[in-house]
Amino acid sequence: MNKKLIINALLVFVAMTGQAQSIEVKYSVYSKKRVEAINKIKGAKENQGYQGLLSGMTAEKKDSFCLVVKGRMSSFEQIEPEEELSDDHGPKIILVSSDYSEESVSVYKNLADMNVTELKDFLARTYSITHPLPRYQWKVSTEMKNIMGLETHKATIGDSITAWFCPTIPVQDGPGLYCGLPGLILDLEDGQTIYSCTAINTNSTREVEKPKRAKVVTAEEFEELRKREFSR
Repeated sequence: MNKKLIINALLVFVAMTGQAQSIEVKYSVYSKKRVEAINKIKGAKENQGYQGLLSGMTAEKKDSFCLVVKGRMSSFEQIEPEEELSDDHGPKIILVSSDYSEESVSVYKNLADMNVTELKDFLARTYSITHPLPRYQWKVSTEMKNIMGLETHKATIGDSITAWFCPTIPVQDGPGLYCGLPGLILDLEDGQTIYSCTAINTNSTREVEKPKRAKVVTAEEFEELRKREFSR
């Protein structure tokens, strides 16, 4: 990182911390796993007589999420696009199968103690899972690209995860569970999901959301619950 980049990053950081403002970032989230699951369901021989119903399942759907970062705390929650708030829409189709289900997942990170709480909605009930954040072993390369007018740097984990982070926004956070780079992660792609930044507000007054009340379980207990429900 050159001297000018470091100075700019420090100026942004001082301005944000001095005014106790938060950073608000919106992402478009594309699930590769969802596409695979929907195409599998639509192509199954036993479902050929239900194509009318299945036509409402859009494989190429993108969800909108909002990341709010303040200090060492952050929340990452799904937001509904304005066009989806109309009363004209019918019931939402939820996929439930042994290998995939559409669960609404919210993420609340505490980078001070490196813990995260995930809220997962599953079969009309919300579950809370708290666990240590992964310790990502990022490899930063010299490759750069412009995202929304900002200079970003490439970082990878093996061949499966590629992130683009912005050093001039010096927060070690990003979408979902991802964190640990010397700058905000704007775009990221892993084996299951593509996160694409669509808007950034580095002078937001929005507060970091707190996890809502939910049934507290461990990650192992939640997976056992999923298995039991799918085996019925």
